[in-house]
Amino acid sequence: MVVRYMGTKRHMADHVRDTIGDLTHAGRVVDLFSGMGSVAESLQNTASVVTNDALSFTAALSRARFTALQRSAEAPSTLVRLRPAYDARLRELTQKYSTQLASEHRALTGTRLDLVEYMQRAAHVGNSAAHRRAARAAAVASTSEHYELASLYFSAGYLSLQQAIEVDSIRSAIDGDTQLNDRDWLLGAWITATSVLVNAPGHTAQFLRPNSASAHARIVRTWGRSVWDEFIIALDSVALVGTEKWRSNNSVFVGDALDLISTGQLRDVGTIYADPPYTKDQYSRYYHVYETLYRYDYPDSSGAGRNRSDRFTTGFSLKSAVVASFHDLCRNVARMRVPLVVSYPSSGLLTELDLTVADVASQYFNDVETLSFEANHSTMGGSTGTSKKTATENLYVCTI
Repeated sequence: MVVRYMGTKRHMADHVRDTIGDLTHAGRVVDLFSGMGSVAESLQNTASVVTNDALSFTAALSRARFTALQRSAEAPSTLVRLRPAYDARLRELTQKYSTQLASEHRALTGTRLDLVEYMQRAAHVGNSAAHRRAARAAAVASTSEHYELASLYFSAGYLSLQQAIEVDSIRSAIDGDTQLNDRDWLLGAWITATSVLVNAPGHTAQFLRPNSASAHARIVRTWGRSVWDEFIIALDSVALVGTEKWRSNNSVFVGDALDLISTGQLRDVGTIYADPPYTKDQYSRYYHVYETLYRYDYPDSSGAGRNRSDRFTTGFSLKSAVVASFHDLCRNVARMRVPLVVSYPSSGLLTELDLTVADVASQYFNDVETLSFEANHSTMGGSTGTSKKTATENLYVCTI
C-alpha cells in the first residue's frame, strides 16, 4: 500500500478480482470508491480499469501508477534535477524559522514536559492571526515564498517544523520542475513520504501528543527523520503498475461516485465495482492533511486537528441518507445495463436500519447473489478499542 488507508480492500482484492472475472460482460471495470487502488492493481492482468475517488491526492497516486505511460528518467537523476530548487527553498525557510527551529530542538532534546509545552504553545493557522496573515500572503505569492503551507499549518503537530520545512521545499522543487509528465509521480512520492513520517495514528483526523513516555519517545524518534530521505525511497515505491498497454486504456476520475454514474461520462464499461463507506465517519476528515498538501490551496483552518472546512461528505455515511444513496447507486448502474459488484460488511450503517444491499439491489436487478468472507478491519485509531476488528465482508453480485 502506498499510503495507509482506512477501509482498504487489499484483503479483499483477490476475491473482488475473481468475482468480476466470473462475469461475462466485456469492458472496463469501474472502481467507484478506489482509495489507494488495491482492486485496480489486482486487475492488471484481467481488465482495464476506471478509478474514481472524491479526494484529489488519491487520484494523483492512481494516475501515477495506473495511467502514466513512462517516466522521463530514473529516480537518481530525477533527484539530481530537483535538488537545487529544494536546497534553495530549504535555506530560505530555515533562515526565516531559525528561532522556532532552535525552540523545537530544545524541546526534542529536553524532557517530555518540554515537548508537551512546545506543542501546546506552537502557533499555526488555526490559532494565530499572524500565521493566517502569512498564509494569505503566501497563497498569492508568485515566487518561492508561495511554498510555506506545511510550515504554517501542520508543524509542531503532524510534523516537526523541520520536517514541514522539508515538505514545503520538496513541493517548491516539484512545482518548478519542467518534466510535467512526471508530476503525478513526484507528487505521489511526496505525499507517500509525508505519510510515512506523519505524527498520527494511521490517519490525520488528529495528531499524537507526548502524553506518555512511549508516545514521547515515538515523537522524538519520528521527528528526527528526514522527509527528503523518505522521498528518495518513495520515488521507487510509487511504481508503475501493469504493462504500458494496460495503463494506456485506464482512466482516473475525481468526484462524487453517484455523480459520475449519473452524468454519462463513463464509456466502454463492463462492470461497476462499489466499495462505499459503511460507518458514520466521513473519511475525508481522516485525510485532510494529505488533501490540503496536495491541493496546496491555503484553506481556512480550525480546531485542534487544523481541519479545512470544505471537506467532502457522502450520504453513505449519514444514517438519514444511506438508503437513498444505495437506491441512487443501484438505479443508475441498472440503467447502464451492466453488472454491479458491491463490497459491504454485515456491520455497516445500512444494517443498522435492518436492510442489506440485496434488499435495495433486488428492486433494480434481476439477480443478486451474496458472497461472504471473514475479514479483519483496521480501525487505525478511528474507533475505540482494539486496532483490528473482525467483520463479515459481503460481496453482492447484481446482474440484469
